[in-house]
Amino acid sequence: MLSGLDNRDGQFVISTGAGPCPSGWRQRQLDGLVLNLAPGINVVPVLDKDGTSIGLLFGTPIDVDRGAIVEGQYRIDRKLDDVQALDGLIETCIYRLTGSFLFVLSALGLRRIYLDADGTLSVVYDQQAKVAGATAAVLLDAVGYQERFRAKLYKSLDVDNAGWFTAGLTAHEGISRLLCNHYLDLDTWTAKRHWPLAPVEISADPTASCARICERVSQTIAILAGAGKTSVALTAGNDSRLLLACSRHLLANLSFVTVAAPTADVDVACATRLARQFGLRHELLPYREATPEEADLWRFRAGHCVGGNNVKMHPSVKPLEGRYFIGGLGGEVGRGFLWLNAEHDTAIDAKGLVTRLKLPQNDEVIQAVEAWLAPISHFDALFILDLAYLELRMSAWGFCDSYVKPEQHEIHPMISRANYVDMLSLPPAMRRKGEVYFKAIETLWKEISEIPINKYGNYRDLLRPAREAIRNPRRASRKVMQIVGTWR
Repeated sequence: MLSGLDNRDGQFVISTGAGPCPSGWRQRQLDGLVLNLAPGINVVPVLDKDGTSIGLLFGTPIDVDRGAIVEGQYRIDRKLDDVQALDGLIETCIYRLTGSFLFVLSALGLRRIYLDADGTLSVVYDQQAKVAGATAAVLLDAVGYQERFRAKLYKSLDVDNAGWFTAGLTAHEGISRLLCNHYLDLDTWTAKRHWPLAPVEISADPTASCARICERVSQTIAILAGAGKTSVALTAGNDSRLLLACSRHLLANLSFVTVAAPTADVDVACATRLARQFGLRHELLPYREATPEEADLWRFRAGHCVGGNNVKMHPSVKPLEGRYFIGGLGGEVGRGFLWLNAEHDTAIDAKGLVTRLKLPQNDEVIQAVEAWLAPISHFDALFILDLAYLELRMSAWGFCDSYVKPEQHEIHPMISRANYVDMLSLPPAMRRKGEVYFKAIETLWKEISEIPINKYGNYRDLLRPAREAIRNPRRASRKVMQIVGTWR
């Protein structure tokens, strides 16, 4: 395993005690908090209406109402003296932002860390040592990183392949992960859920809900395109097509990118067709597999909490360094990702959730999921499954590698509190069909909706199931079992 502060650009450490600042890092003080900041991490002061400090925003927060990336300072239009409900202030003034960020609160005698709507900048913490940071790599020295590494659990979860640490677990003993929709209290060093307090009401006008999502996505892309060189992921998938539709009037300021990975034949074919037919500036990035040294560094920067194909292929996206890269993560929330064979009254327990997440029935994992489930067990099954996808899957798996590419600014504009509320408000029947955004794409850009989603659009579609079964027989077998389950 690697060590060395030169491997930790873009990361940070937050503690309540004074300590040395690593060479080349910056140190800030915030009402008794000590923040050590590695090169590459952006920090913006947050002030109330009178200029009183409230805390700090990290990352790339975007204010769509003001049409800009938040830089210099972020001033809210409320006075701290007038605040009666802090949670309401946070929801109104912080979660109105899009982009990728976290918020360190220090106001009204409270000190907390809040993640954005999906935890796109991850945080882990050591409750005993009273220290938090980006990954275990900045919380532990080389000896501690090795000694506290949980090799048995790492192997049980098959992290080197498709596994990950869920429900607050990490690869190191005594290090916990903060999940989205929870804040970390920096006085008690415990995590507490702050959202949702109640189920999201079903929308009476789902068309308007989808239109709002598209408008926010388009605004976010426009802001990034105006701020610097910006590239958008282009694949054969649903969410990529929605990003393209939302970018229709911004094409002159954007490029589109596709990685020519060995298993991405349909993505390459569809992206090439879209680019040729609609005049997109398209880059086909050559596939490059990581060397053993590059793979080790990637795992280290992620705290050894995730592995899989991203480890192998990450050098392929090196050309995106120094620009904004727009991805489509988050759109799955609108499609009920974990809903298979579930209804509103389906009994949900920890073992069933672990099965849906395709993780092994490990005792420690089940206990962690049970603890996560207990405070929300009164919600209906579909809403619990939505939260499980957001928190146990996306927050824990999708973004525990937030800091592995410090020179690349990755933003997923579908991720925001407002967008997630609108997605969760869509009627279940509409979400279950999996075509929740298709009408929106058709409205925004009818011609691109006529090119099939996730298909070649020719004879190769007939051969594709057989080819995928050969490439990944375990996944094919699992799909068959899922289909059989729907027949029972």
